[in-house]
Amino acid sequence: MSSLTTFRLAAYETPLWAIENFSAGRYNDVGDGATQYLSLHPMTPWAELLRNERRRSAEAALQLRLPLWTIKLDLNRAPTEITFDNASAHGLTADDLVADDESACRDFARKFRSDPDGPRALLVPSAALPGTQNLVLLDPHVAISYLAEPIAPEDLPTCMAAQDGRCPDELWNLVHHHHSPRMHAELEAWHDNGSFEFAEPPVSLTAAP
Repeated sequence: MSSLTTFRLAAYETPLWAIENFSAGRYNDVGDGATQYLSLHPMTPWAELLRNERRRSAEAALQLRLPLWTIKLDLNRAPTEITFDNASAHGLTADDLVADDESACRDFARKFRSDPDGPRALLVPSAALPGTQNLVLLDPHVAISYLAEPIAPEDLPTCMAAQDGRCPDELWNLVHHHHSPRMHAELEAWHDNGSFEFAEPPVSLTAAP
């Protein structure tokens, strides 16, 4: 059993999909089936949103007000972790995992959808916030009360943690954006045979509105 607590931003009645996604993501194309994108660090969903919406400035970031959700998982099978070190064993390059071109990752995930014995959960690097990870679920899921006991595998205990949340100060400076002239910081460290750790931006009471 693998227990995880994850986070997602979603301005919907539920942060989970029981139907096919409306748009393509790194590990799904439109029509591939329901795919859930969850983050292991609570700041990662903000970075993913800023990257996807091309919001690069403090002013643009602070215009957003979105609910932050917390989602618990007890997986019978540990997620398949894809890292820069082992990407080649899965038919990917390290660069593919965070590249602007997401086609290699979509093809990689697609081959598991029709395989009943293939992995249903992938633990992958965040392209938006170097040093953090996302959990990708390749099946439909539904939200249940956070304190409820799941009855079916698709049930995930879920709770809104902030109703009108905003991006933490200075996080926008740490986002790896599309078409950035600089390499993804964690990938760059890997190419240099080094390591990279995400350093959270400092938060103080002066940041409160």
